[in-house]
Amino acid sequence: MWIAAARAQGVRRRVASRLSAWPLEPGAALRTSIGVPQDLRNRDPSFWPEVASGSFGLAGAAAMVGARSPFDTEPPTAAWERHLHGFGWLRHLEAAGDPAAVLAARRLVLEWVSRGRRMRGVGELPAVRARRILSWVSQLPLLLEGATDAEFDAIGQALARDERVLAATWRTSGAGLTRLQALTALCYARLVLASRERDIERTLTLLADEIGRQILPDGGHLSRHPGVLIDLLMDWLPLRSCLEAAKVQPPDRFLIATAQMLRMLRYLKLGCGTVGRFNGMGVGDPSALATLLAYDAKPLAEWPIAPASRYARIARGDTIVLVDVGSPPPIRQSGEAHGGCLSFEMSSASALVIVNVGAPGAADGGWRSVSRATASHSTACLGETSSSQLVRHAGLEDILGAVPLQLPTRVRAEVSDVDGGARLDAVHDGYLTRLMLTHQRTLDLSADGFSLTGRDHFATPSPQDRLKRDVPFAVHFHLHPDAVCTRPHAPEAADRAALITLKDGQRWMFTAHAATLSLEESLFLAGSSGPRPSTQIVLRGACAGASEVVWALRRVTTQAD
Repeated sequence: MWIAAARAQGVRRRVASRLSAWPLEPGAALRTSIGVPQDLRNRDPSFWPEVASGSFGLAGAAAMVGARSPFDTEPPTAAWERHLHGFGWLRHLEAAGDPAAVLAARRLVLEWVSRGRRMRGVGELPAVRARRILSWVSQLPLLLEGATDAEFDAIGQALARDERVLAATWRTSGAGLTRLQALTALCYARLVLASRERDIERTLTLLADEIGRQILPDGGHLSRHPGVLIDLLMDWLPLRSCLEAAKVQPPDRFLIATAQMLRMLRYLKLGCGTVGRFNGMGVGDPSALATLLAYDAKPLAEWPIAPASRYARIARGDTIVLVDVGSPPPIRQSGEAHGGCLSFEMSSASALVIVNVGAPGAADGGWRSVSRATASHSTACLGETSSSQLVRHAGLEDILGAVPLQLPTRVRAEVSDVDGGARLDAVHDGYLTRLMLTHQRTLDLSADGFSLTGRDHFATPSPQDRLKRDVPFAVHFHLHPDAVCTRPHAPEAADRAALITLKDGQRWMFTAHAATLSLEESLFLAGSSGPRPSTQIVLRGACAGASEVVWALRRVTTQAD
């Protein structure tokens, strides 16, 4: 399989090289009468003053370009370079509302076009090419208003070239998200390129087929990465509107998947307005999620457990608990997956209480391997190792751009109602072959949402079995950086309790039995401004056979409590 994938990469490079030398039809006419898609991504008007002062900030990194072109600047990071050639930053120039920003946008695009073959490299990657098409089509009014005929033709020619190359190479662009992005970009391009409008229905059929392979029946993505849904819907909802304007009927599979994905995002939404930080999810943007969910008026999904995506949601009162109860995705989709089986996140009203550390932003990629470890999740870690194992294979890592992982292979979970509250019972076998132990977690959320009780049970295959040596365990509870954690004043509770004070003044008392409680440093990697220091509560102990740790989070409702 890996040899075939490597061969496909070589084919893609050869085809792209040949196409780049083909003459394009003169005058790639653009159909702007049907309207252009609305760019739903957040816009930052402050980007233009920074550019005007000589600073080009992208993907969490900034390059001081001065009077030079950003295309002549040494990229500070690989992510910065990808964003530069993807042109998503055009929306920030449009938001500035300054004629000088409009001129700068067109000048930079035409500069990129004029360089032609010298812009190969990162700019030729399928994902970057797809993003460039999406960005240019979304910003055609910005680029074309006031443009000369020669400038109009140059932009049309460049867009047509990107469309032709992507049409020839999308099948070899990988088996995951990049394929969906490439086909989406082709749909956009074929809506606005007059010579390609006859191909739009065939492209939509290809997109629908790929959706059938990657979007799960409950609306999740095969990678189990919640952020993928946000990225896709940011492009698919405007595409749906453009198809309606062009009187093109979208495939049923596209419409159904879009609706189900919105439903899944609502299911994964916490009280703070962001989705849970599972399997590669990093910085959450409440406004972006609110924008998407405004397209969907359906009520919250009533799944006890999302049947295909394998996330559980239990909620009572204004407390929401999300739990990862699934195995890693297929190996070719697991490059960003995390070893966080049975980890949970919890919000109370609009405040986050318990979190996973989340995936770092592009500028802090050095933390990525740390973020994937089980210890970076609010769950139990046995033997100081992760419940998932990395799959080290140089060829596979090169194809995926990351190290895939595997295990656990079996995860069982069930949600039930108990005395008006909600109970989750789940167990996984991620440690079974290495340590001869399973991890079972039970979470009980009270009817009023003011109490979450947990039991983490570690067991050998047979209750009578005992291990040759004790296996250390650590049950981690990472707190959001806005939460302040202190020891209670009562001396008798100091070694088994901790008081958590949230940003809105709420107080929650954490207590534990059958383990040593400690407050330790943590790092929240999914902060919008980069990694932030935080605190984690850790319960430590050791087991040689069946062992159980009991803990509870209870909301303090009076000062006397």
